[in-house]
Amino acid sequence: MNIWKKALRNAAVAVTVAGTLLGVSACGLGGDSASSSSSDSDTVNIGVIYPKTGQYAEYGKLFQQGFDLAVEKVNKDGGVKGKKLGLKYYDTQSDAKQDAAVAPKLVSDKSVIAVVGDYASPASSAASPIFQQAGLVHYGFNNSAPTFTDTGDHVWTPQIGQDVYQKANADIVSKKAKKISVVYIENDWGKQAYQYFKEEAEKNGTQIVYESSYLPDSTDLSPILIPARDAQPDAVVNIGYGPDGALVINTLRDKLGYTGPFFGGQETSEFLDNAGKNAEGTIITGSFSATGTKDAKAQQFVKDFKAKYGNNPGNFEVTAYQAIIDLAYAANKTEPTREGIQKALQTVTDFPLYQGNGGTFKFNTKTRRADNIDPILLIVKDGKFVQYDGE
Repeated sequence: MNIWKKALRNAAVAVTVAGTLLGVSACGLGGDSASSSSSDSDTVNIGVIYPKTGQYAEYGKLFQQGFDLAVEKVNKDGGVKGKKLGLKYYDTQSDAKQDAAVAPKLVSDKSVIAVVGDYASPASSAASPIFQQAGLVHYGFNNSAPTFTDTGDHVWTPQIGQDVYQKANADIVSKKAKKISVVYIENDWGKQAYQYFKEEAEKNGTQIVYESSYLPDSTDLSPILIPARDAQPDAVVNIGYGPDGALVINTLRDKLGYTGPFFGGQETSEFLDNAGKNAEGTIITGSFSATGTKDAKAQQFVKDFKAKYGNNPGNFEVTAYQAIIDLAYAANKTEPTREGIQKALQTVTDFPLYQGNGGTFKFNTKTRRADNIDPILLIVKDGKFVQYDGE
């Protein structure tokens, strides 16, 4: 059963009312006035659907830093086939209905040669059918749901799938604990990710002594974390996002007196700031380490990012940066058109890879996912995420 059926149904409803929404410039539906876009015929654009505002705004900020730095690099290096590259931003709050409503606007803009985003897979998947029907590449660079690309042949992602992430997650947990309590976010992504984790945990012989989901907008998780603690686990695992990860660990440490190992959260300053000292020792799966990468171009990216923004980039910044680099590379290998982007994703075998161990990558044309990007482990030490060496 396709877990995105509900999201796709929302997309169909949104398309029906799209005609009345196209003229709306309200929050979440209008183009970002600060976008680096142009109507000049010498400029081609990539559309961006992302959460500038709303509950996921922290991710939108990180993405925009990566996007903007990538465009600067592309244009400094000559653009795409002599044309300048621009971005057209649309704030969707990573909400499925807003994504579906914005999609027709991007389809009708002939300067847009591809679309990147959104943050959450359910939101992205609400827009995918519209892009698919129009023959416009939807590059879901952050969408780790393994079923994300099921919509059609114009839907692609270089993101590591949750099936792969959660295998790595369950494997490291099994080295630290024999019995665990698990809490996970109650949405399609969270339920699917937990199933992958649970299957691998069972293979490893890890006993799940307690499990519970929680709503994305929860503010008090004590009712489910008290029994999670009382099950006397060797470790607690959280499968969710950064804000709820901080809520989980803070509740466990500050209110419930839990002192054991914790696996969860995300590599954002929001998570580290909210969790504070409680984040120390937290282990997560990721795809990039600014301090651990040995790849020369990735090291240059870190240097350029720090010079522009004053801090090292994390997983969300690098995946956003790479998304623009990927599509510019595609346009230069073929042509800066919608058809050219699709052809390049189908045929190019040496996309520059900044994540993992660096090098290059290519796409599996059947799954439309990257073939050779592997996850890494990250741990919080002295208030920062660093690559975990297994010790």
